[in-house]
Amino acid sequence: MSGKTAWTAAVALFAAAWIFCAPGYAADEAPRIAKEEVKALLNDPNVAILDARIRPDWKKSDKKIKGAVRVDPLDVGAWVGTYPKDKKIIVYCA
Repeated sequence: MSGKTAWTAAVALFAAAWIFCAPGYAADEAPRIAKEEVKALLNDPNVAILDARIRPDWKKSDKKIKGAVRVDPLDVGAWVGTYPKDKKIIVYCA
């Protein structure tokens, strides 16, 4: 992946996470959630966990959150509107 493509993907992913997770926050304040809080929310039907790692990183990883949905960070437009706005959306990519 070229540097420009990676940068574009990162910006798109941040924008998608911002739309879903941060209404009312200032542009420089991305909300964060601790892994312990994520664990507590794993079985909550009002929470969607999105794994936004690029495909090669996702495929080679043996660490995946059970129940997380893999989304393509290079094609945010394909999935950005598929999650209800009343759900808590957690996006991770590390």
